[in-house]
Amino acid sequence: MEKTHIELKVPSDVYYLEPVRAFIGKLSETLKFPKKRIADIQLALDEICSNAVYHGSKCVTCGIQLRISVAPHALEIVVRDKGGKGPQDWLIPDKLAEIQAQRSPTGERGHGLYLIECLADVHTLQANAVGGTDVTAIFYRDGKTERG
Repeated sequence: MEKTHIELKVPSDVYYLEPVRAFIGKLSETLKFPKKRIADIQLALDEICSNAVYHGSKCVTCGIQLRISVAPHALEIVVRDKGGKGPQDWLIPDKLAEIQAQRSPTGERGHGLYLIECLADVHTLQANAVGGTDVTAIFYRDGKTERG
């Protein structure tokens, strides 16, 4: 099986995230991911997209882009936003560490990044050329990871 790419663009509004979540769930099911893993993929995607909508979009019409790549043993999802109202200084390692350190059971911040880290086999965050952030999450079908 060759690598297949699917591209989606949705408005920057949480209203549109449920259909994206349902699509990824159905795609993951078709690709024979186990049910628990499908739920993990959907939750991670929901967190990534929610962050893109709330923190990486200036307006609804800016939209977020998804590039979904299906390979023989993996599903890779890249979510691209165009940048929010604030600076991208949160992407630096010290700031990410600070967000994680301040995460608490009663707090509202930092849980999404933690969930993505726990649920994806591989994940990256990086600034993109349009002033936003690209978040990549890779899920392996066999459950094996390439982490060290």
